[in-house]
Amino acid sequence: MIQGRIAASAGLLCVLSACSSPPPMVQGPTSVRPAYPVANIENNGAIFRVSSAQLFEESTTHYVGDILKIEIAESLTGSNKSTTSNSRDTSLKQVGPGAGSSMSGLLASVFNINATATGSDSFKGNGQTDNSNSMTGSLMVSIIEVLPNGNLVVAGEKRIGLNGSINTLRFSGVVRARDIRGGNVVSSSNVADARLEQVGGGTVADANSQGWMQQFFRSVLTFW
Repeated sequence: MIQGRIAASAGLLCVLSACSSPPPMVQGPTSVRPAYPVANIENNGAIFRVSSAQLFEESTTHYVGDILKIEIAESLTGSNKSTTSNSRDTSLKQVGPGAGSSMSGLLASVFNINATATGSDSFKGNGQTDNSNSMTGSLMVSIIEVLPNGNLVVAGEKRIGLNGSINTLRFSGVVRARDIRGGNVVSSSNVADARLEQVGGGTVADANSQGWMQQFFRSVLTFW
């Protein structure tokens, strides 16, 4: 019975901890193996064969499993500024008609009353948001799928582990064959539906993020 409660508590902790991390942007596989050829090609012993590319010619046809190099040069800058100011002044003056000599006492004080009232209201608000992101580098990706129109679906991943910390770079998108330069290089600015993310794991990443319990109490106990 106790073991069951411990297992249930551990499962709940795992679910809550999973909810605290955002889902990955790059969905699907990041690598694929090319299909093995099934046709038997006759080898006559010569260096050049009709079915192969020439010695000094780079193939312009790309297949699933081929490798491309993505040159990452992304820069995004955004700015938003808002200023609001308004004011209002109100003034009111009321003079009684006068009691005259025929009135006295409370009635005279009412007719001889002179009342004034003033009021003012003002509001000022300022807001500014600045956002700047920049990333440069290179990443080798694989062709995951060749679309019917000839465009290439590519994806790749690079992982670097150092002293217990893991840095992962993922990329995916759609490339036009005509945007591939010499050496099978494509600029990230020419990739459609691009998904680029860099995530870290390990002790350093854990120290820079709040745990699920901290996030829970922060959302519940907002007055703290």
